[in-house]
Amino acid sequence: MFLALACAPAKVRAGPAPPDGRCYLIDTDVEIDDVRAVGMLARTGRVAAVVVTEGISRTPEGVGALREVLRRGGQDGIPVIRGASPNPKWPEQLGPDLQTWRANAERLNHLLEAPIPAADPPTADIAEALRPMLAACRRISVLVIGPWTSFLRYAAEVLERVDRIIAQGRPYPDELTGQPEGFNCRYDLDSCFATFDLLVGRQQRADRRVRTAWVDIPNGLERCRTAEPGVDDNGRQLYAFRPVPEWIEALAQEKHMAPVIAAMLRANPEGWEKTSLWDDLAALYLLRPDVFAARGGHQQPCVSAATIRDMLTTALAADLPRWAAIR
Repeated sequence: MFLALACAPAKVRAGPAPPDGRCYLIDTDVEIDDVRAVGMLARTGRVAAVVVTEGISRTPEGVGALREVLRRGGQDGIPVIRGASPNPKWPEQLGPDLQTWRANAERLNHLLEAPIPAADPPTADIAEALRPMLAACRRISVLVIGPWTSFLRYAAEVLERVDRIIAQGRPYPDELTGQPEGFNCRYDLDSCFATFDLLVGRQQRADRRVRTAWVDIPNGLERCRTAEPGVDDNGRQLYAFRPVPEWIEALAQEKHMAPVIAAMLRANPEGWEKTSLWDDLAALYLLRPDVFAARGGHQQPCVSAATIRDMLTTALAADLPRWAAIR
């Protein structure tokens, strides 16, 4: 019976806008770090809508999983809609690991016995679907923590009100190889390149420039005061900024979204042991840009991984509107 209810189409509705009309729009592919990021921002009262774009998760399963997390955390008033899927030629080139990651993410790291795909039909026009949800938003901050496929479908609708775009990863001239490397770009390379062209062109307009910040784990110890390295000089991942058992236990003792995230991480430790706080950092940048600094073309944290984890805990457990201010 539970699965039947979970799979039924949800009535997508716009929640009340913040009094100052400053909103967040999140675009995600619902990996477990995406879920943590959405959970953090849900506590601000500023999330006008979440678009689920195919990537690690497929769109029906991603929508269902994310709605379930928000429901458990008391934030089920946030609209979650189905986004777009890319040309199949791109996902097919990513190899067998994708299916392993996908199976884990769609079950919320084994928190769910099985995926609970939403029965919502594909969204014919994402821009039109978002229009009522964003109607009361005078300024919009867009967080992109998934592929760029959906963004190109609604960008023209929202860019006039967008004050900044935060993306996980690095602009590709800033990648270690000088070419797109991150999963969010490679999953739909056509959209990644098209978006980069769009945003670079937008910077040339004197009247409607859009700030775009790329956020990633640190390059190395010497780059940013006390920050532990996340990538060494040879490009090898070090994963200093990652979930750890002590952090999960601390989350379990908190309230609101924090124990929900703790339960998800506890369900399958192998699901996160080789991961980092990629999307968590991108979401935290919206709330605490003061603890980040520029490194090349991207932003990275300038405090220790332990300090970052404490900040994430505070965000997930926050009482509204403690973290509602946009800096």
